[in-house]
Amino acid sequence: MLGNATQNAELDGIDRDILGALERDGRTSYIDLAREIGLSANATADRVRRLFALGVIDGVRATLSPDALGLSVSAFIDVKLRSERAADDFERSLADVPGIVECVLTTGNFDFTLRVACRDREDLVRIAEHLRTTAGAAETYTRLVLRERTFGLMRSAESRRKR
Repeated sequence: MLGNATQNAELDGIDRDILGALERDGRTSYIDLAREIGLSANATADRVRRLFALGVIDGVRATLSPDALGLSVSAFIDVKLRSERAADDFERSLADVPGIVECVLTTGNFDFTLRVACRDREDLVRIAEHLRTTAGAAETYTRLVLRERTFGLMRSAESRRKR
């Protein structure tokens, strides 16, 4: 979304600074954000509203701690669907499955990559079994997450812009 929005929207350096700051801390106040970027709080608020209206910012979310929620096992599961299973049907079959955090349709040897957060290995087995027995997976490949770092879209967008 950001790639298309930034190409279509007229974003200047101040907009990019706002986006970077909000990506680091979406709860920052307009006053603190204004201090950081060097504008008045009203001008900053106007710019943020404009970025929402343009679709550059599509929401503000809390980042939850899986460990604090008792979800100590995180993994990526690659899924190859059975030939008769449609992608839309597969996605719908996951909507009410606890532990599946994200579902991404991909290219390559597998059709989907799922991000899951589980209480323990047995919880992970429950999800894998659901994928095979109910959701239509012909094959799965699971990778456990050992450590995670998030760098943000604005950093990626800025590095591409400088090339």
